[in-house]
Amino acid sequence: MNALRLATLLACAAGLAACATGPEAAYPSLAVREAEYQMGQIPRPSCDCADCAKCTPAGESPATGQFESPAPVSPPPPPPTLSTDLLERVAQLEAQAREAHADFERAVPATRSAIAERGGVGSKSWGRAEVAYANLRSIRSRTSIPLADLDTLVAVRSVDGEPVEEIIAARDTVLGLIAQEDGVLDELSPR
Repeated sequence: MNALRLATLLACAAGLAACATGPEAAYPSLAVREAEYQMGQIPRPSCDCADCAKCTPAGESPATGQFESPAPVSPPPPPPTLSTDLLERVAQLEAQAREAHADFERAVPATRSAIAERGGVGSKSWGRAEVAYANLRSIRSRTSIPLADLDTLVAVRSVDGEPVEEIIAARDTVLGLIAQEDGVLDELSPR
């Protein structure tokens, strides 16, 4: 068994040693071969210099002079703008969100007071606090409805290649209002 292992090891070592030796001759040249000239694949140069008039094919003149400037390019068309109807719709959605946010801010003091006076589970004061908190969450959802419409407008207009900067600005404003409301809801959340 050991002789078989030794023979296998020696055979592998000899094979690897053969792979490690360098080539006997240099690699082939990448220069143009005589056969390529004879088959007409590449024209045969008549001299060694690049400027020589003898090197240019018959009937052609060597490259001299300057390149012609390209024809003037017309400026790109102005970017498309949003229609006034769409801009009015975006402003209306932002106004709805601001109105709902104002309602939210008006409801916060009463909710704070109800939560501060909350009694044990099942008591009337606990019920009032839960209803006030649920009302506040309901108003927050009214603020998020215009956000969904603005998100839809951004998606549709982006796919159509229309500008969406004004819509994104309104959406970011509404997102800021919702973030403020979420902060208040987290603060007042019953624990």
